[in-house]
Amino acid sequence: MADSPDILSRLEEHSICEHLLSKLKYAQAASRGALETEFSHIGITIPQFLALAAIEENADISSAELARMSYVSPQAMITIVARLQSAKLLTRAPAAAGGRALTLRLTAKGTRLLNDARAHAYAIERYVLDVLGPEAYAALLSSLDRVTDALTREGTVTKTAPWDAYVSQVRPFPAGDEKAV
Repeated sequence: MADSPDILSRLEEHSICEHLLSKLKYAQAASRGALETEFSHIGITIPQFLALAAIEENADISSAELARMSYVSPQAMITIVARLQSAKLLTRAPAAAGGRALTLRLTAKGTRLLNDARAHAYAIERYVLDVLGPEAYAALLSSLDRVTDALTREGTVTKTAPWDAYVSQVRPFPAGDEKAV
């Protein structure tokens, strides 16, 4: 892989704000803020939206499965499900396979709220599409998928991270008042 000197010099920048992982975090925070603002107008939170969407997309999903898909702990999901159920946005029913497990299903009211929330979320995405343009938008989606895939790959049998080989290639940053060698 040919490394561009411009890209490599950027990796050595001291300003953390200039690094990819920081920019990803800032973009995530900005998108979360935009969603929270939009969803506050209709009385739903992001975790509630993710839960409703996952329930709609996965027939007979359990609360534990829902927690994994929504990136929250099982304990947090119990609270989310209880609030959604008390707002009459979902129901719990015995699993089709039997046993003690209860599965979650949207009510008509839950489906309406989910569709309203989707309209708000899609409006934000449409705005970003208009700002970036179709080609840059498609490239961004593809790049984000590739970054996610690269950073979530399993380590090797020796439990090394895929990026361990790069650690020795990065010049160490000077510590405190010490001069760089």
